Amino acid sequence: MQKIIIDCDPGIDDALAIFLALAARDDIEVLGITCVKGNVALDKTYRNAQRICAAAGRLDIPVLRGIARPILAPADLAASVHGADGLGDIDLPLLVDFPQNPIHAVDFIRQQAEKYPGEVVLCAIGPLTNVAVALLFDPQLARKMHSVVFMGGAAYCPGNMNDFAEFNFMVDPHAAEIVLQSGAQLVMFGLDVTQQTRIEDKHLTCLSLQQNPCSQIAARLLRTYRQGDQHLHDPCVIAWLIAPSLFSGLQSRVSVVTETGPQFGRSIAQPDPDGNCLVMTKVDQDRLFDTLLVRLAQLKGQTG
Repeated sequence: MQKIIIDCDPGIDDALAIFLALAARDDIEVLGITCVKGNVALDKTYRNAQRICAAAGRLDIPVLRGIARPILAPADLAASVHGADGLGDIDLPLLVDFPQNPIHAVDFIRQQAEKYPGEVVLCAIGPLTNVAVALLFDPQLARKMHSVVFMGGAAYCPGNMNDFAEFNFMVDPHAAEIVLQSGAQLVMFGLDVTQQTRIEDKHLTCLSLQQNPCSQIAARLLRTYRQGDQHLHDPCVIAWLIAPSLFSGLQSRVSVVTETGPQFGRSIAQPDPDGNCLVMTKVDQDRLFDTLLVRLAQLKGQTG
């Protein structure tokens, strides 16, 4: 059983990643969900994580508020493909009585790494601000965690914000560089692999036919999301934990451009067997979506 923390900025594809993790109860124990500014502002990502857990019937999962702005980068970048509320404006309910947790996301990450030394996989699927600040607070944290598996960057391909930068890295490149140079065991799911995942009509049809609340919500979310982005980025991180053979990659040395200019947020990568990061480069798309569909069908949700 893999113990994970999901550090996220929900976000529609974040929602699918959370659903997938909660559905994989035989493989994954979700210790908590930590929230960061990214696709939308922190207040919205925090509420959205609560809404997702409530939809899945998992009020037992701690949801923690994190950092509200990048470390040094401008704080006004957001992703329009997720709608004004971050979850496609589908009016997903928020339970007023969702359990509130006063612990800060950064403190929660550090506490769990202390509680389960060498076991915690930190799944970071938003900007890496919370992760970087936790590493700065505790220089030994990289050794206390099992690994950091993150969605971000574009190692050997163009970006999606411009010719160079991917969204999560561009939001907070300084945080990404801190994480990459931390000495943690790192696995990178950048655009190199996530842009090989295409959301197709057949996937939406299959989700719609599944008679459980979370699959129905997922179908509604993806219909909205696909109008702006056809790729299923964040769930790749969780899918790899469930079925590593879905993916293959290349050990590399990766850094990030933090200097202001046209390449701000760019990933600089070169193959290196002694590099700091395993960069995923290939995915079996059909098996990936099969995994997602089968697992979500098992997630009973709030009526289960």
